[in-house]
Amino acid sequence: MIPSSLAPRWRAALRYLGWAGSPLGWRVGRGRCPNCGGRVFVSLRPDPFMTRCLRCRANGTNLSLIPVIREHMAGTPVRKAWEMSTYGATLDFLRRELPDVVASEYFEGVASGTLVDGVRCEDVQATSFADASLDLVTSNQVFEHVPDDLAGYAECARILRPGGALVFSVPLYDIPVTRRLARIEDGRVIVDGEAEYHDSRASGPKSVLTFWRHSVHDIAARVAAAGFDVALREVRVATSQRHPAFVVYAMRRV
Repeated sequence: MIPSSLAPRWRAALRYLGWAGSPLGWRVGRGRCPNCGGRVFVSLRPDPFMTRCLRCRANGTNLSLIPVIREHMAGTPVRKAWEMSTYGATLDFLRRELPDVVASEYFEGVASGTLVDGVRCEDVQATSFADASLDLVTSNQVFEHVPDDLAGYAECARILRPGGALVFSVPLYDIPVTRRLARIEDGRVIVDGEAEYHDSRASGPKSVLTFWRHSVHDIAARVAAAGFDVALREVRVATSQRHPAFVVYAMRRV
C-alpha cells in the first residue's frame, strides 16, 4: 500500500516501479529521444511503456507518436492540432512545433467545449469542434476508454480537414478481433466479466473504466471505416526497448 500522505508525483513514481520487472532484467539503451534529443534510455521491462528517456523522463509509448507526426508534417501543412490530454511528451512536442494546439481532458457529464477549473472538456464521441477545422488529432491510450470507439473515429474524421491525420496509440492485443469489455445501456454501465480500470494522471489510479480490448489484427479496419487511409507503424526509441510501440496513422481521405 502506498501512503496517501505522499505527494501525487511520488505516488505515481512508486506505482510505476511496482509494474517493473526484476531489477536483473533492467537495461540501459541508446537512442535519440524524439522529444528532447536525449541519448540514454532505461527499460525496466522491454516494452515501450516501461522504457523512458533519462533526460525528459517521457516513456516510449508517449514518445512513439512523435516520429509518426513528424512524418506526416513533412508532407502535409499542419497548423491546428488537438491532443486529447493536458500533459505528456506528445503535447510538449506539438506546442513547440505548431502555432495552435488545443489540449483537453474528458469529464463525465460535462459538455464538450466547457472549461472545468480552466481545463477544456472534450468527448471524442461528440466534440465541440467545427467540421474540417483541424489538421491533426492525437491521443495516447484513450480509445480503449471510449464507450463507442467507432463514433470517436467518425467524429475525428468530421473535424479533420481532408488530408489531415489522426495519430494515436492504444493497447493492442494479439487476439482475432477487438473485444468489448463494457457497454452503456439506458444510461447504465454494463460490464462483461470483471471490470478493468486504468490509471489516469488527471483523475488518479484505477479511475478510468476500459471498454475495449483492441486487436492488432483489426484496428486498422475499424478506423478506416470512418473515412481514413490507415497504416500501423512500429516505433522503437531505444535499443533496450525490444518490443515496439504500435502507432495508428490515419489520414482523412480527400
